[in-house]
Amino acid sequence: MSYVSRVNQIDAVQLDEEIYKVLRNQARQVGKHLPIDQIDRWQPEVDAILKYFMWTFSLRDGKSTFGQQLLNLHYENVTRAKSLLYLMLTIVPEYARDKLAGNGGNRNLGMLLDYVGDVMKLLEFVNLLVFLHRGTQPQVIEYLLGIASRSTTTHKPRNIGYSYMTRELLWHSLMELFTTGLPMINFHYLKCGLKKLFTRTRRDDLVRRFYPTMDAFTNCAYCDDTPILPVHAGCQHVFCYYCMKAHFTATNEFQCSECGTRLHVRNMRTYETSSSVSYTRDDNSDRVDADSKRSIPVSES
Repeated sequence: MSYVSRVNQIDAVQLDEEIYKVLRNQARQVGKHLPIDQIDRWQPEVDAILKYFMWTFSLRDGKSTFGQQLLNLHYENVTRAKSLLYLMLTIVPEYARDKLAGNGGNRNLGMLLDYVGDVMKLLEFVNLLVFLHRGTQPQVIEYLLGIASRSTTTHKPRNIGYSYMTRELLWHSLMELFTTGLPMINFHYLKCGLKKLFTRTRRDDLVRRFYPTMDAFTNCAYCDDTPILPVHAGCQHVFCYYCMKAHFTATNEFQCSECGTRLHVRNMRTYETSSSVSYTRDDNSDRVDADSKRSIPVSES
């Protein structure tokens, strides 16, 4: 009896599942313009037909599935009867469960099928542990039918191309570089720096600051949505707390996207109604009347 590695057997099962998923996705693309309720209604039948076709062009005319053919494996002791049982065990349980769940049938029968499904998952887990020890029959269905994978070639190692390994190593290296390096780059700070170079900003010492006001039509100056936990930092515009906090987390100052005023983290304040605020004071010692919205110079003491 020729030796079959556990990796090849597990990969064969995974390849069969991936091929089925590809066919299933293509089938859904064919009917993507149909109403979603009709697609869900006939999905169990479509899945059963796809599995039937996969069986027809693999185990019905041969002794191996598509995944086994790709890895030079086959079922040595499979017969016509076992092949039909393989088809029935593959299609019937899932079709009955999906059809019953889709049509909202008998509740007790649905609970019974769910219980059977849980038991089968437990058996698959136990069978996987046995397979890791024994090295044959990675699926419960193979154990029930008494079939096992065998190699179609003798002492032929599994070949992996040099170009494939090079691409994999390069891809994983780039992924590690990006996942490690990108979080360390302050993109918001770079964006603000570029904006300073290409936009003409207003000088702080020439800007008259007004206390912001809110009404039903006021939006956040950054996300253009209704401000959540409104805050301000020296201009007449209101921001969401998290929008402004995200800016100040990246840099200690940034420019208001509406008026171009340079906002500083030390000036960040929670918005209050005009009745609870009489005035604010800026860096040039200007007192701002919040009710009248006009700037009143403060005499120096």
